Amino acid sequence: MPHTITSLEVLDIRYPTVRLGMAGSDPRHLAPNYSCAVAILRTSTGLEGRSLVFTCGDGTQVQKAAIEALSRLVVGRSLDEFIAEPGLFAQSLAEHHQLRWLALGAYRMAVGSVVNALWDLWAKRDRVPMWKLLTSLSPQTIVKAIDFHHLRDALTEDELLTMLEARDSGRGENLARLEQQGVRVYSTAGWSGRPLAEVHELCGNLYRQGTRAFKAKVGRGQQYDRARALEEDRRMLNTMRDATGSDALLLTDANQNLGDWKNAASYMSELADYHPLFIEEAIAYNDVTGYIRLREALAPLGIGVAGGEQAPDAVTFKQMLAGGGLTHCQIDGARVGGVNELFAIIAIAAKYKVPVCPHSGGIGLGQLVGPMSVFDQTWFGSEGRWLEYLEFLQQGVFLHPLQVRNGHYVLPDAPGWGLEMHDDFIARYRYPDGPDCAQSDEADRLAAVQPGAPPYVRFWV
Repeated sequence: MPHTITSLEVLDIRYPTVRLGMAGSDPRHLAPNYSCAVAILRTSTGLEGRSLVFTCGDGTQVQKAAIEALSRLVVGRSLDEFIAEPGLFAQSLAEHHQLRWLALGAYRMAVGSVVNALWDLWAKRDRVPMWKLLTSLSPQTIVKAIDFHHLRDALTEDELLTMLEARDSGRGENLARLEQQGVRVYSTAGWSGRPLAEVHELCGNLYRQGTRAFKAKVGRGQQYDRARALEEDRRMLNTMRDATGSDALLLTDANQNLGDWKNAASYMSELADYHPLFIEEAIAYNDVTGYIRLREALAPLGIGVAGGEQAPDAVTFKQMLAGGGLTHCQIDGARVGGVNELFAIIAIAAKYKVPVCPHSGGIGLGQLVGPMSVFDQTWFGSEGRWLEYLEFLQQGVFLHPLQVRNGHYVLPDAPGWGLEMHDDFIARYRYPDGPDCAQSDEADRLAAVQPGAPPYVRFWV
């Protein structure tokens, strides 16, 4: 029987993360409540496809509405249509002659949400986890899934097909290794608002369990009190170093809070003694020339430059990668137009020999980017690659929580993305009626008293 799509439902889930010791806080998002818009495609055969877009609390209602606006373009269509032509189906959403005027941001993420839910349906039809479906695709299918319209100056269809065919013989060996060992992870433990004692305990425990890389948020309030910000960063990095061993890597992330590239380079030079692997999102996500110059400035210090967490499309990544602005490419499973566009970004990164290190700092993002990491490393190897991992909002949230063993992501068995949530979790945190769902006024009050908070936050409370 054909799997005809009969409905598209979107849930608004808001978890009060600010009550968890400020887990999730960073230099720009002072008191976020980890939230998500969950898309559910239902079919005539009872099959359900799920995906989500990560959000930070208020604003989830906007994302929910954007996803719902695509309902008329998918309801009544069949899964077979998508499987036959995944590229054209995705383009019919992203390039709709009226809706495309909304451009990037919430609309692009809405497209990605629907596309990812269709991939979930495909994997569940075949009764396989997403990583297995993605790594089983032929080179021709992968190429056919990508929209090359604005990418051919960096990568063409023939070029990618040649790249994949040249690596086809090695992907079985790579996949077997990943199935046995998993994908290497790093922990984002050093949140801006997290107490240092908690950071020390968490890093120590994870280190003893095999994790060998840890990331700290840096640069909070540096535009108002540079000396204080650097002192705060050094305390965090010293705490993480003290809790781990000399073989542990330190990573840093400014969430675009270091201003322009000149200030970012100057600030990071003050932290060079910690030998961070990279500084992530030091400057604005779309400052392409700034990233190129920042990488040049930090190269003599041995500090890499990571970006892409908020880059909204493959065209932005193309400029970053072809221009030499990144040493580490950070895809986000819910930021761009879904799996199809992620194929393009991974392929461009491979061409320019930039390792893909996905962003996973949010509820459900690990389920989305874990399979993409497996896809990338099956085709292009594991050298220089890390997968971000968060230890919270897994158990008690998802029916199939992520598993990490000896510092490596364990390839899951659940069909599809594994994004199904416990019913009681949805009931408690579904906005606005869930009894424990996050409310924006609580986060605003907390943000107003955060050290290094910008003066304008007084207008929020």
